[in-house]
Amino acid sequence: MYHGSQNSELNFFSGICFTESAESAAAYGDVTSVSIDETALRILRIEMSDVELRDAIDNQEWPCDRQRDIDAAIAAGHTAVAYTDCDQNGRQHNCLRILTSDAFADAVVVA
Repeated sequence: MYHGSQNSELNFFSGICFTESAESAAAYGDVTSVSIDETALRILRIEMSDVELRDAIDNQEWPCDRQRDIDAAIAAGHTAVAYTDCDQNGRQHNCLRILTSDAFADAVVVA
């Protein structure tokens, strides 16, 4: 998987996102390739309808963008969220958002 960032060094932050699309990751900046052990995560999988996806694109608000949503997902026992995302160039891609530093440490290895 890949993470794109204006930082050339990969640092954890609550809500860090990864995608299977190197092209979409590159839309966010420098790309870091990682290996993620999804079995080490408790993933909340969110199926977004076409309407929900369009609303997310229009409002630029995605699952667990807000800290209160991250906190609620963590309280429900989740360490990551998976959903369909869209980069600023309009390309849809799968997104895996890691919510906690422990989950990041347990599941993410920089390739």
